[in-house]
Amino acid sequence: MWVIAIDLGGTVIKTGLFNETGLIATELVVVGLADGLKNKLSEIEHVVDLLVESNGVKPGHLAGIGFAFSGLVDSIKNRVISTNKKYDEAITFDFVKWAKSKWGVPLFLENDARMALLGEWQYGAGKGCSDIVSVTLGTGFGSAVLINGKLLVGKHFQAGNLGGHLVVNHQGTKCTCGNVGCVEAEASTWRLPSLLTEHPDFLSSSIKDEDVLDFKALFNHASSNDSLAKEVLRHCLSVWSAGIISMVHAFDPELIILSGGIMKSSSVILPVLQQKVNQLAWTPWGKVKLVEADYPDFSALYGGNYLVRSKLDYEL
Repeated sequence: MWVIAIDLGGTVIKTGLFNETGLIATELVVVGLADGLKNKLSEIEHVVDLLVESNGVKPGHLAGIGFAFSGLVDSIKNRVISTNKKYDEAITFDFVKWAKSKWGVPLFLENDARMALLGEWQYGAGKGCSDIVSVTLGTGFGSAVLINGKLLVGKHFQAGNLGGHLVVNHQGTKCTCGNVGCVEAEASTWRLPSLLTEHPDFLSSSIKDEDVLDFKALFNHASSNDSLAKEVLRHCLSVWSAGIISMVHAFDPELIILSGGIMKSSSVILPVLQQKVNQLAWTPWGKVKLVEADYPDFSALYGGNYLVRSKLDYEL
């Protein structure tokens, strides 16, 4: 049986087709930040049809769809609870009905960070571990937690998911969630441009000439010894480590798995974060190991495949 996995991101939609042997094909679609959910779903429909047809998936052989969403998700009722200003119309949208009407298959919805953790736990860097914290460094700071081999969900489906909204600076920047000084508000893709442009040395920095002030530009200029880029990068690494250490203290993991687009610079990120966790986390039993995801770009797709097959009792 075949499975479609979808990871709906803020700027990129990732779609994968799986069979029993693994990931067979992927499609990535870049979409505008202003595009609403309706436009994104139209793109998804086109891509799913393309993957199914081009890979010879016969009618009735598609088992289901695993859908990763960047918000709080009720994974029992398969509905979106909260979007934190991302795709607000998703709260009233019936994803299950949509998948049934378009392809005649069940759909299983889960938060994107939890989905990524499922993927790495079953197929990647977390295989064999029962207690894991997963952190996604992307547009924000996503998180998910596995304790004793079970996803931490909570009564209101937000347990372990709000690592990006742990407060690391109580006098800091206002966050999109309404709080102040969250990890995301202090160091994230959406916060980075203002971190740079509001700095008094911005106009004397080489990074001022970049069309897009993203982490790719930040790492490039920091490696070229630009003082502002190096300072802002140190700040971001410090913020991320503070968030991770708080999660270590809260959830007692044996492993931290890092994924997301920013981890393309893992050779810089991992050693610094590991050193800070070793120095500052209170773990008398030993040291928490930090590793990069085996599938940093597609962890959530692998998780979607696992979720569908486990729900339907197909071969994993």
